[in-house]
Amino acid sequence: MGAETTQAGYGGMLGLVSIIVLFIQGYRPNNRSTAGPAPQPASAARKRCAVAAQPPGKAATTYPSYLHTAKVADLLHVSPKTVSRWAKEGKLPFLKTLGGHRRYPEAEIRELAEGLREEATA
Repeated sequence: MGAETTQAGYGGMLGLVSIIVLFIQGYRPNNRSTAGPAPQPASAARKRCAVAAQPPGKAATTYPSYLHTAKVADLLHVSPKTVSRWAKEGKLPFLKTLGGHRRYPEAEIRELAEGLREEATA
């Protein structure tokens, strides 16, 4: 009785080890000889794309882009500290992220930079 229990105990354990080894080696229960992930339908493969194709007839939604403080400073030829101060004083439009960082609307900042460039040359 003791030997049967020991064999059954090892048999169960060997079965688990065998299953783990087969899983690691990529065993497929439907006897496919190819290793790797199973092929997916086109719709499932498309879902993993970073940018999915838009359905026909639907316009893609565009979101305004925002700039970091350092980029705004480069465009306006001032220091990042000056950009932050101008934002705090209400001279520059900005949004605050959930983390508390300022982001500046790119279109408005580029328009301002262009206006300042024109003023400087006039």
